[in-house]
Amino acid sequence: MTCCLKVTIYRYLALLALLGGFGSAGADPIWHCSRSDVQVANISDDFALAALSIEREVIRIALKDLYAVYQGKPVKLSGGLPLSACFVDLTAPMTNQAMNSIGVHPITLKSLTQQNSLIKAKVYRTKDEASMLACITQHQPAIGYLATPTHTEAVGPCF
Repeated sequence: MTCCLKVTIYRYLALLALLGGFGSAGADPIWHCSRSDVQVANISDDFALAALSIEREVIRIALKDLYAVYQGKPVKLSGGLPLSACFVDLTAPMTNQAMNSIGVHPITLKSLTQQNSLIKAKVYRTKDEASMLACITQHQPAIGYLATPTHTEAVGPCF
C-alpha cells in the first residue's frame, strides 16, 4: 500500500512540475521602452537655485500609441521625435503573444514586413531577444518586448 501511495505522489508531483513549466513558458511578454534623459530639480531648503541632476527614466507611452505604432501609423512623442517599434520575427510565439496583448492582429504586422513599409513606419524586425534589446537601444525612442523584465541604462519595462 505504501509503495502505491509513493508512486501516486511522485506522478502527481511530476504532473505539477510539467504544468508549472508550461505556465512559465506561456507567460506574456513584457513591454520595454527606451530611456530618456529627464532633468530633476534637487530642491534645497534655502530656496537657492536648485541643482539639476539627470535621471534616465523610461519614456511614457499610452496603450493607444503602442497599438498605433505596430499598425504602421506614425507616432510622435513630445518634442516631435518619432517613436520606433521593434519586433521579433513573425514566426516567434512571443510575437503573437505580444501583438495579441495589445489587440494587433499578426496579419497587420505581416503587411508591414515588406522592407519599404517597415522603414517608413519606423518598425524594425529582429531575430531574437538579444537583438530586440539592441534595437530598442539603437532606435530610441523605441518600444519592444522581452520575456523577462530587463533593466539597463538604455531600456526598462514600460508599464
